[in-house]
Amino acid sequence: MFQSQSRSCGRVLRTCFGAALGIAALVGQAHAQMKEVTFIVVNNLFSSPAFVAVENGYWAQQGLNVKLKLTASGSQVTKALQAGEAQFGHAALSTTIASARAGGNMLTGVMPYFNAAEYIALGGRAIIGRKDRGIDAANPKSMEGKKIGYLRGSTNDVYLRQWFKKNKLDIGKSTLINLPVADMPISVTQGLVDAVVPWEPYSAQAIRELGDNAVIVSRSEDGLVSDVIGVVANQDWMKSNYDLLEKFSVGLAQAAQFIRQHPREAADIDARYIDGMNVDDAVAGFKTLHWDPRMSICTVEGTVAAGNEMIKDGLIKQDRPFVPADFIDQTVLNRIEQKHPDLFADLPALPKTVADCKGQLVH
Repeated sequence: MFQSQSRSCGRVLRTCFGAALGIAALVGQAHAQMKEVTFIVVNNLFSSPAFVAVENGYWAQQGLNVKLKLTASGSQVTKALQAGEAQFGHAALSTTIASARAGGNMLTGVMPYFNAAEYIALGGRAIIGRKDRGIDAANPKSMEGKKIGYLRGSTNDVYLRQWFKKNKLDIGKSTLINLPVADMPISVTQGLVDAVVPWEPYSAQAIRELGDNAVIVSRSEDGLVSDVIGVVANQDWMKSNYDLLEKFSVGLAQAAQFIRQHPREAADIDARYIDGMNVDDAVAGFKTLHWDPRMSICTVEGTVAAGNEMIKDGLIKQDRPFVPADFIDQTVLNRIEQKHPDLFADLPALPKTVADCKGQLVH
């Protein structure tokens, strides 16, 4: 087809050249009319809606030219936002926002996309250990005294501490080593640590590479920490840009629905963005993840509790308890749910009371 078009153009060079210039001009004009924004995300499966929204053209349909910037953690996202390197970012609406606001970086949530809205707490994290280091999933106490790779100050950190608390264990007896999550699989397979606390697809990678030596101590366990990830922005900037954020968030809601319905295709898209990612690891990881953009009473309860637990555990300093308004401004999400109910039609009904929520927090 391309070759026949080229030969045809050879016979009518001037016409084709003129048409090409016209098309280029139209494309350039359309591009110039699109609003350019920057979205900074973390290199993990939680960022899948951003990758899908770009590849499937959802943002382009909204008149947005979105540039993605990848980084290694939610804390790096918040620093980039504070420095003005992006208009909005991808982060945990509970722990990352809590840390940012405690440090004077007044971020708040726009809309989640990684979320299980019928749960107060459902973690998308894991604790993966080595069998030959004496770790036994049936014996939680076997984790005491071990060398554990984790990401300090992250949701992974809170997940690990809550798991120890749930099992009435002393985390102080273990040695915690701060590691980039992308380095966790190789660190545990080489035996530099006894266990790691990664997110997907690195949980799946560690399990695959350890093989029979892998011990899944915990994976996507409920009741430990609110694990809600989505779009965050400066709260004052947000109030002046609701229309822009609405367009942006529609694209992410479309992408979240695509992932729910086409996980394998989404994994293929992820592989174009996450260096060295194994597609089968992503597919396995997707089986443990949830893609619900709604904020429910369960989600709100969990995010506030997670932030206040960080204060209690001394991970952050804050002179007052967190309240729901710290974590989410629902203006944009309410608009999308009213205008685009089809994007939420395949999701389960939400609990009416906190008592009906799944994943009640461990205290």
